[in-house]
Amino acid sequence: MKNSLRFRGNLLILGTAFLWSFVGIITKAVSYHAMTVTGIASIMAVLVLLVYNRRHSWHITPLAVGTGVVIAVMHICFMVANKHTTVTNAIVLQYSSPIFVVLYYRIFQKRKLKKQQLLAVGACFIAMVLFFSGELTTRNMFGNALAVLSGICFAGEFYLCAKPENDAALAHVLSHLICIVVCLGYTGLSVKQEYDWGQTGLVLLSGVLCIGMAAVTYTIGIRMTTALNANLIAMSEVIMAPLWAYLLFEERVGSWPAAVLMVGAIVYEIWFEAKNQTC
Repeated sequence: MKNSLRFRGNLLILGTAFLWSFVGIITKAVSYHAMTVTGIASIMAVLVLLVYNRRHSWHITPLAVGTGVVIAVMHICFMVANKHTTVTNAIVLQYSSPIFVVLYYRIFQKRKLKKQQLLAVGACFIAMVLFFSGELTTRNMFGNALAVLSGICFAGEFYLCAKPENDAALAHVLSHLICIVVCLGYTGLSVKQEYDWGQTGLVLLSGVLCIGMAAVTYTIGIRMTTALNANLIAMSEVIMAPLWAYLLFEERVGSWPAAVLMVGAIVYEIWFEAKNQTC
């Protein structure tokens, strides 16, 4: 993979992380049930994806369907987690995902990762422990557990979408169609929801930008880099989202030296991959 191509992919994944960093914030900010937010936002996300991929040739495959289910479960778990724990907790637990990407490589491809890659993953986890020291408590365990499950599925999204034979655009469209059916079906049957134009508009905007456009930049970027590299770059979201949470909700932000360690690990991994062109 050419270095220039990988660099563009890295930038697109970084932009994706920036857009993603507002998803939990908006979910927390509105009074709607998390399933309602997910369903409404997914409508807009599907429209954005279909418009952008209007010339795309759609061929449904078992791999794309399976990936769509994984992404849908990830979205639902993460959105619900934000209602049952802090934005900070939801983000840090979701970004347990790199360790699962490593496990998926080992289990399904029998691949032994280079020590430099494992070092980068380990440094990111140490940074997260330091960054969020004191934040992960026994409170909000339901939300925390959902966030971990979202991390497992998040890793699956990176791993599966990076497969050359997979259609990442189709997988994301299918995932949001699943979210629309499941989440709005649940809302209609189980949630007494009063709607407000202001909050609805905010959720719609989230669907267009933070989920729809993010899916576009992600599906392009993931083709230009590796699953582990993309996941590590996306970890910059664990710096951005807590910052927005602090500014809006006064949630405490962790140690900035730890954030520097995390960014350093990400930069190191990008440099190592560019130098060695590893997969």
